[in-house]
Amino acid sequence: MPEFVISAERQQLIGNLVERLPVIRKKVRLSQDDLGSMVGKSRQKISDIERHSAPMGWDTYLAMCTMLELAGAFDTETDGWYYADKSRWSKTL
Repeated sequence: MPEFVISAERQQLIGNLVERLPVIRKKVRLSQDDLGSMVGKSRQKISDIERHSAPMGWDTYLAMCTMLELAGAFDTETDGWYYADKSRWSKTL
């Protein structure tokens, strides 16, 4: 179940991903349906998150980061923001 009371730090981390999500998803040629299937969400939920009409829970954030990284979406040279964020959230697990 999503965690709806999210700390300011987690909200910032989620926001960093949400702002870039459509570009990142397309970079690795994943449809909204593909990404949704990978993280247990519907295509509509992914669309709502990308349009900022639905919040992303912490559990979904972690699942998306994991699946997108496994899909090769992040590069250490061009996606430094992701690796900086990952070092912050991985300490809280």
